[in-house]
Amino acid sequence: MTTETQPPTATVIIRLARPEDDALYGDDIYRIVNAAYRSNAGWTHESHLIAKDRISRANVKSVLSDTINPVLLAFDSVSNSVLGTLQLDPAEHYPDFGHYTANSTYSFDYTTSEAVPRTEQIMLGLISVDPTQQSRGTGRKLVEAGLKHAREAMGRRQAVVYVLYQRTELREWYQRVGFVDYGEKRPYPDVGNTKQEDVHFNVLRLAL
Repeated sequence: MTTETQPPTATVIIRLARPEDDALYGDDIYRIVNAAYRSNAGWTHESHLIAKDRISRANVKSVLSDTINPVLLAFDSVSNSVLGTLQLDPAEHYPDFGHYTANSTYSFDYTTSEAVPRTEQIMLGLISVDPTQQSRGTGRKLVEAGLKHAREAMGRRQAVVYVLYQRTELREWYQRVGFVDYGEKRPYPDVGNTKQEDVHFNVLRLAL
C-alpha cells in the first residue's frame, strides 16, 4: 500500500527587501502595487479617486534599495512569489502635507499630532497585497511585522497611517488592527491627479 505525499501547505513569509530583489521580483512588485491601488480588482482600491500609477517601475528599484525607509515583502512559502509590500517611513523624513483647510467647519488641534516626537513616529506606506492572493491574512501579517520592526529595530513609539477619507472600508480595517482615528485630517498633496473634489487623508495612529 502506497501513501500519497501531500503537497506542502503554503504560508506567508515576511522579510526585509534587498536591492537584488529588483532583478528577481521588481516587475511583480510594480504590478502588485499598482493593481492594489489603481485597479478595481481587490476588495479595496482608490482607482476612482486618483488618476496616475501609485509607483513607477524605476521607483520600485529605488525603494528596494532604500536603507532609510525599509520595505518589507510578503512571499508565498511554496511558490516563493511576491504577495505584498509595506514601506516604513521615519516621520522626520516624511513630507509635511500641512493642515486640512478645505472645509471651513473642520477644526483640529494639530499640536496633539506632535505629542510623540516625529523622530519616534513611523509612517506606514506602500501597503499592497496582490488582489489575486487576498483573504490569506497577508495585509495583517505585513502590518504586524512592520510594527514589530519599527518598534524593535527602529526605536519607534507610534505608528501613523494616512488613509484617503473616502476609503471607509480601509479605515475600518486599520481600526480592527488597532489604529485609532482621532479626527485628524491632512490634505492630499497632488490635487491635479484626483478624480473627485476634496480628496484628503484621515490620519490614524497606534501606540507601539
